[in-house]
Amino acid sequence: MLDALQLDRFVGIPYCPRHMDCADLALLVQRDLFGRQVVLAGKRARPLDLDAQAAAIAGYCSELGRPVTQPQDGDAVLMRDIGADHAGHIGTYVFTNYAPHVLHTSHKLGASVLHRVQDLPGYGLAVEGYFRWK
Repeated sequence: MLDALQLDRFVGIPYCPRHMDCADLALLVQRDLFGRQVVLAGKRARPLDLDAQAAAIAGYCSELGRPVTQPQDGDAVLMRDIGADHAGHIGTYVFTNYAPHVLHTSHKLGASVLHRVQDLPGYGLAVEGYFRWK
């Protein structure tokens, strides 16, 4: 279980669609907290349109990781807006304060936040799946 203090430096980072979107935050956390060098198949500028983002994620999801049913700290969490057909959002799974959480950011949030998994529907998000980075 991660100590919440380890996560504090990643909470409150301002969202920017061109420089710090959900994928950028996931890569930053992987590198700085878990020591992983993850490279996304997509390149800048990533699509800003939700449908285009979902298509891009579907296109390289299997290249980046494998699905898991029992997530561990650092695993990717793919999410979709409730009502959407496909995932268009990524976060990082962490178990802290005795509960599963997702560290993520979006234009709706304005900055990176740590949400309990059980609270995601209240923010209009549904977990599509958990993935272990390759």
